Amino acid sequence: MKTFGGRLLKSILISLCFWFAPTQGFSQCTQGLGVPIFKETFGAGTPTIAAPLPNGMTNYIHSLTGCPDSSQYAIVNYTSGCIGLHTLTDHTGDPGGYFMIVSADYSPVVFYTRTVTGLCAGSTYEISAWIANLDATTGLVLPNVYFIIEYADGTFYASHTTNDLPVTNPNAQWNKYAFDFPLPAGTSTIIIQVVNDWTRTPLLHGGKHFAIDDITFGPAGPSAKISVKGFAGDTVKIPCNQSTVISSTVGRCYAQNEYQWQISPDDLTWADIPGATASSYSPGANTSGSWFYRLMVAQKGNIGSVNCRIISNTLMAIKAKFVPPKFQSLSAAICTGEYTLPSGKQVNTSGVYIDTLIGSGGCDSLITTVNLTVAAKPNLGKDRTICVGDTATLSPGTFSSYKWQDGSTNPVYKVTAGGIYSVTVTDSLGCMTSDTVAIRENYCTTIPIPNAFTPNGDGINDTWNIPQLQYFPMCTVTIFSRWGQLVFSSVGYPKAWDGTDHGKALPSGTYYYIINLQNNTGLLSGFVALLR
Repeated sequence: MKTFGGRLLKSILISLCFWFAPTQGFSQCTQGLGVPIFKETFGAGTPTIAAPLPNGMTNYIHSLTGCPDSSQYAIVNYTSGCIGLHTLTDHTGDPGGYFMIVSADYSPVVFYTRTVTGLCAGSTYEISAWIANLDATTGLVLPNVYFIIEYADGTFYASHTTNDLPVTNPNAQWNKYAFDFPLPAGTSTIIIQVVNDWTRTPLLHGGKHFAIDDITFGPAGPSAKISVKGFAGDTVKIPCNQSTVISSTVGRCYAQNEYQWQISPDDLTWADIPGATASSYSPGANTSGSWFYRLMVAQKGNIGSVNCRIISNTLMAIKAKFVPPKFQSLSAAICTGEYTLPSGKQVNTSGVYIDTLIGSGGCDSLITTVNLTVAAKPNLGKDRTICVGDTATLSPGTFSSYKWQDGSTNPVYKVTAGGIYSVTVTDSLGCMTSDTVAIRENYCTTIPIPNAFTPNGDGINDTWNIPQLQYFPMCTVTIFSRWGQLVFSSVGYPKAWDGTDHGKALPSGTYYYIINLQNNTGLLSGFVALLR
């Protein structure tokens, strides 16, 4: 029977630098999980006592009674009649689910071991298990469990302990324990050992029986959440004639992320989507039916290995099948009064109307073109943007009379500033129709921003001069060092930056700026080299 000698056990105990808490991660690299590399459920079946574990998986002796004695174990789906022990079933509630009972030895002994290959060096992994103290009486000695990670040659790398498993009454209580650890460089194979320890005071007897189930090992990594803007939860209903974008939020963990989107018809069988390797994905306007999507994330170079990547939440997208619309044309005479279109909408001016009835799936089902006989509609064009200082001319067409939003009656209108402009026209038959257009103004001149200056006092290029900012008195300018430290900020730019931070000259190097013109045109950002 393999046990651990005093020197190795002492080194393991010294290495325990933090508490092995139930389901608790230790960094952003432990907030997401991938597909388990293995999950030891011990199976399920009808007999209360199952067959022993395969050779080489445990150093304990298999008990045929289901009530193991010291240095023995049993695989059962139910405990009953064992003196001093709780009655217990599988932690999932499955009446046929097996779990492992261990009667701890006086010395630390490996009661479960497994070798894992094909891992990615530098990635983070997690091993977890559900464990319960089976002792039904308050003992003086409480069992605890070590999870020990060894290199392929058997040398020690890391370990964690559950610490003492408390006695719980009136029933045993399953708890999940998880251990996260990074894999060292150059390592792709490890040996996992699960070891008992109840030897606080060997002469004291009490609790030493415990149960363990669902020993799980797999990759860990950053949190990864996918969603569609405007939808809450993991179900998205998309109109059949529209596309959407599934975006992702991934925590910081890997030096450089690599992505792969997957699709499934049933949330069980998954396939990579060819070419879908960005942080967002659009299913496209022609995809109909119910589909499931998820995102794989890994350190760059490892995305192809299932042993080295984590998985986002699953998103179900429901999209109705596109049915081509039916068309019909109607003609009616109107100049004044009201006309009711097929959708129920009422109109009171003449013109051509396209009336659409929307189907339950969001698709056009009936499109009706209604020609009301006699009034032409003015056309001021589409909403548009002009540059500050420019003008635009609005011409609605040829009619008998015109009336603009300001009361003017000219056939054309000269626009010199942004705003909402409208015209009402009257044709030769006396029918009146109107049109409206929105004109926006924008500052169209590109602002040249120097990418270097030399504040050395020679009177040449001593400041980071941006003359055009004088036209934006409410703009904000912020400058940061390469480490993210704020070294300069101002509202407006009344005085050009001279390469100092509160009067102290900054060293030569690359600094980063963000400029907000406060005119809804977006942020200006980049870098500037300070050269002395």
